[in-house]
Amino acid sequence: MGQAQSSEALDAVNAVEKQLKTPGEGGSKGIKLFKFVKAGTGGNWELASANARPSFYDALEDTSSSGSKHDWFMEVEGGDIDVHVDQDLGYVLDLSQRRVTFSAEGTVWALRFPSEEQYRSFGEELNNKVYYNTYGMENSEESRTKELGADYAGMFFNAANAEQAVAPMDLEPEPEEPTTPAHLKERRAKEDAGGEEDSILGLIMGAGENNYLMRGGTKFDVLRNVEGGVEDKCVSFTLTPAGKGAAHFTPSKVLLAQGERRMNLLTPDNTNALHHADVETGKIVSTWKFQKDTVDVPIRDIVHEHKSAQMEEVSTFLGLDNNRLCKWDLRDPRGKVAESPIVNYTGGKDYSRGTNFTCMATSGDGYVVVGSQDGKVRLFSSKSLNRATTSIPGLGAPITSVDVTFDGKWVVATTDHYLMVVKTTFTTDKGEAACAFTKAMGGRGTMPRLLRLKPEDVARTGNKPFRKGKLTWVTESGHSERWIVASCGKYSVVWNFAKVKTSSAGSLSFGGLPTMMDYVLSSKDEDVVDAAFVHQKYALRTPGKDAALVVATPHSLFNLGG
Repeated sequence: MGQAQSSEALDAVNAVEKQLKTPGEGGSKGIKLFKFVKAGTGGNWELASANARPSFYDALEDTSSSGSKHDWFMEVEGGDIDVHVDQDLGYVLDLSQRRVTFSAEGTVWALRFPSEEQYRSFGEELNNKVYYNTYGMENSEESRTKELGADYAGMFFNAANAEQAVAPMDLEPEPEEPTTPAHLKERRAKEDAGGEEDSILGLIMGAGENNYLMRGGTKFDVLRNVEGGVEDKCVSFTLTPAGKGAAHFTPSKVLLAQGERRMNLLTPDNTNALHHADVETGKIVSTWKFQKDTVDVPIRDIVHEHKSAQMEEVSTFLGLDNNRLCKWDLRDPRGKVAESPIVNYTGGKDYSRGTNFTCMATSGDGYVVVGSQDGKVRLFSSKSLNRATTSIPGLGAPITSVDVTFDGKWVVATTDHYLMVVKTTFTTDKGEAACAFTKAMGGRGTMPRLLRLKPEDVARTGNKPFRKGKLTWVTESGHSERWIVASCGKYSVVWNFAKVKTSSAGSLSFGGLPTMMDYVLSSKDEDVVDAAFVHQKYALRTPGKDAALVVATPHSLFNLGG
């Protein structure tokens, strides 16, 4: 177990270069290639070549497809590097240091250019080759308009936007901007000696007294909320399925509801079914079918109608499938608790095809953000699910989870390689303040910002994907989300949200988007299965020390805080 803050790790390249210079000499004028050599949980940068020669070549040049199709690779003479040019490079362009860092076949490399002109020329060509390999056409305003839409053609993959891209997203400072701790203090909340069949699968966070640790077969351990984290109540229960002979199952989604006294559960074995459980009795009291016009409807995800709904006596919720977004009610149309085994469909839309929805989340006012397989992020108002008010084009990476601030001003979308932060407020052509959930934003918004690991930390984590990016859990107006957390293999990663919004980005990466790599990395002995912040009222009260979160691995539970 170990922790490291990575905000200055790449400065080691500068230290190596300085050591190589002879006193009184300016050093070589060639392109330098550095290699990151792993050592235990850390590593060191070493000079691989003082005169590297990077270039791009077309692997289809001598084939029958020559002239009509291309497949671009990058090779670096002096480093024995030959790698396909795509998102898996994990490349980062450091503007101030004239440095391009990337991964190739499990090794992290850094190219340091002697002049700004050479750096910019290489960066633009890399951007163009990645664009071609992603979309299959040359990078131009016309092709970007076709692939990304006219509103975003000048924003993504546009090398001319480098200076604009690094500007802060938000010029309004936080009232009490928290400092990023050098590390997070950790204390073990629970250690489990159970076998793999009884391992921890996830966290179900509550705003009241209890949280729940989910295991296989509808088994849950009860955790007590305390300031700065949780503690084990040493109480477990297994939900008894409704109906004689009904088999136990492992839920794919669990949603606390109705004052956190009930649970709504989905199962991957029957996507048409909703199980409704009473937490106090430990029983599944009813099992309904999702139906519309007497036809069974598959549902892969459910969320609350608004961010604080689980604490209220609310019977409605939202459901999502690949090409469907809809609203359901556990009451019948007469307002009584339904006795029918059919969940009441109250609105939404079945899209014909191509949306490929993957996940969703809601704000305090019921705004809905939806992620999709192609990376697109759609924003819906609270009044209609029939059409997205704003659609932000994807960069090809599937969105695996989304979150939104309580006030609806910020969205965080998680992909395997990065988290994307989107500011939803903007100024209209008439100079009026507007929100992208209620008015189409188009290209008038601030450029999205990517949160990602430094390439050497990608190697350290084994190139594992990001999972479940989440904001601080806030359910009241007047409070601001302070932190963002995601898991990555055996690590949890925490970003200072205030700094993400108000700091200038020093780097660019995939899509030509500004990129932040200032975070706290905390390791565990096993893969992290879930990481979530406690509710705002249980966060530590000391300013800058309120990054109170719970991290679960298959056999342990930890509290982390500033």
